Amino acid sequence: MSSRHNKPRRFDTDLPELTTSERDQPTLGPNDPAMRELQRGSEAILRLATQAHAAVARSDEAGAQAARQSLETQLTFTTALIDELLFGAPERSTLH
Repeated sequence: MSSRHNKPRRFDTDLPELTTSERDQPTLGPNDPAMRELQRGSEAILRLATQAHAAVARSDEAGAQAARQSLETQLTFTTALIDELLFGAPERSTLH
């Protein structure tokens, strides 16, 4: 195994490990369309974070800033959706 595989990953150290079944088939509840939207939002966040990472790695300040702004917008939208799913109303926020 290459030494690059032994490096710790700072960004996900506090996240629980997902099993293949959890990752491939998220549990849908009574709000199936909202849960699908949450899944799409989560995937967009991962994609935008990857884009931001790649832009920073290649010293592309404009690309990193564009990805960061899109990521911020997507995080706001997805957090509001989580609030709606958890609390039933978008005015109660999980943001502090």
